[in-house]
Parts: sequence; structure tokens; C-alpha cells
Amino acid sequence: MDSLKKLNIALFGLGRAGKFHIQSIQSIPELNLKCVMDLDELLAQQVAKDLECDYSTNIDEPVARSDIDAVIIATPTNEHHKQIEASLKANKPVFSEKPLGNSLNEIDSCFELAEKSDLPLFVGFNRRFDPSFSSLASEVKDSKIGQLQMLRVTSRDSPLPNMDYISKSNGIFHDCIVHDFDMLRFITGKDPVEIYTLGSSFVEEIRMLNDLDNVLVTLKYDDGMIASIDVNRFASYGYDQRIEVFGTKGMLQAENRLPITTLLSNNTGLLKPKIDHSFPTRYREAYQRELEAFKDCVLQGAPSPITHQDVRMSFILSELGEKSYNENKPLSVPKINQKLI
Repeated sequence: MDSLKKLNIALFGLGRAGKFHIQSIQSIPELNLKCVMDLDELLAQQVAKDLECDYSTNIDEPVARSDIDAVIIATPTNEHHKQIEASLKANKPVFSEKPLGNSLNEIDSCFELAEKSDLPLFVGFNRRFDPSFSSLASEVKDSKIGQLQMLRVTSRDSPLPNMDYISKSNGIFHDCIVHDFDMLRFITGKDPVEIYTLGSSFVEEIRMLNDLDNVLVTLKYDDGMIASIDVNRFASYGYDQRIEVFGTKGMLQAENRLPITTLLSNNTGLLKPKIDHSFPTRYREAYQRELEAFKDCVLQGAPSPITHQDVRMSFILSELGEKSYNENKPLSVPKINQKLI
């Protein structure tokens, strides 16, 4: 494909994920939003009018069009697998929000079809593209802090998602903690051998959905390294996203980003601005950078930075994390190509 031409994009889903993808598409000169799709026809029609593009209420028409070069899938999670397969079968490169499917078989079938069709399949683990987190991972890979001994990931959401979203989210492990599992693999390049989970619910509506809003996951690695992930559905002070890695030669930290860096010091103490309120602002650069990477996969044939094996392991750990909580015991983590028991 000519690298000078614009990549015509069809965007499936105009919910909260679709909105920040629109923002990213508009900021990348090589991308052109050609068509939007949503089941809500009035919404699709209004967005198409505002953005001067076409619209549809199903995926059949966009994937059949010869002037659509690639698709971005940001629909509800249960729609992803069939939409990915339909797009790949129509010879369209795919960028999809996670998850690709509800089982390892569905994940494997998507990647196998992409490989058979020789098409990019890019999974949106956006935190890999955050400047602070990617810098931290690079420093770890360069052995700046020596042998890793302890890794801590904190992910606390803001604002509290509405219950309609949570009821369709596939639970806190596959919706939230899957990103943190992916970050562990991204930073260390290794997989754990054991996982143990504790959890609770402080939000009554979430408890009624048989879900958790407060989770701690610990993971053990075969070289002695220990990792922990603490996740909460609501932090009253803003969107709290931090990583700390401790090693034999020092420590690396990626702290919360501040919208401004002004610090007030007076006789009452030190006052900093609030951290970012929610994920669209905290990860604005990350969302843009991941779409730029997808664009390079399609236009330049660059390999996807998120592999089939990466996606497999994040799914395996999400399943085992939930199982460990339900069974209240540590569980062994199988090798990445073993069957999940």
C-alpha cells in the first residue's frame, strides 16, 4: 500500500472507546475517518454529519466497501470476535479493543485467520504506548536497575463506571486487570509461575452483579521476583495509575501525571494540582501512539508490537486470577501454549 495515501478507516462503535479513537484519528494526518457504525442510528447519523463521513448501523456495508482500508473495533466486548472475523475475511486489517474473544479458542482463531490472510491484527493494550510506562520498560530492558526483585502496579479508576457498563464488561479481571497483566509481560518479558488473588466489593451495586471493585493480585516468578497488582473501580481523588520496579541496582517509578506542575508551598503545607480525572486525558498520547503504530503495520508492513502470545497470556492470567479468588488459593500458571485447566 502506498505510504503517501491516506488510510481510510471504518470505526465500529461510538461509545466511550469510539470517542477517543475519533480524537486520535483526527490527530494523525495519514488517517481518514471514512465511515462510522453504531446500532444507534440517530447517534451514528449525528456523528457522521459532524465529522463529514458516512455511517451505517451494521458492519456488513463498511467491510464490503473497496474504499475502506482498515477497521477499528470499539463495540461492546461480546461483539468483538465476530466483527474481527468478518473484517479479516473481507480482507481488512483490524485494530480491536480487547478482548478478542471470550475464550482462548476465539483468540487463537482470530490470530490464525489474520496470519492466513496476511493481515495485521492489532490489539489495543494502550498502556504500552504511554510515554512514562514505555520509558520505564525500556530502562528495565537495558538493565538500569539490575536483577528485578519486586514490581508493583497500581490501577484505580475514576470516575466509577455506570452499572450498565459494568454489567456488560466481562468482570473486573477481563475489563481492568487484563491491562495490568499485559504491563507485567511488557515490562519484564517473563511470565509468572503462580498467581493468588484477594478481592472484595465496597460498592453494593457491583456486589449485586457478582463482581469485585477492590482486588489485590500477587504473582511469583521462577527467578524469585514477586509482582503485585492492586486495582479499584473508584478513586475519589482521580485516575490513579502508577508503576514501581525495584532491582539490585536501584528503582524505577512511573508516577501519576499532573495536568500542570505548579506546586504551592505555604504555612499549611504543599499543594499540588489534582491528577487526571479519567483515562481519556491520562492516556491521550497513548491512544494516539497505538493508532500510529497500527498505521505503520498497515502502510509499512511493520510487525504488530502486541503478539498472539501476549494476548494469550493476558487472557490466561485474567481467567486464573478470577479462579484464584473464587477458590481462595494460589494457582499454578501453565506455560503459554498449554491448555488452560
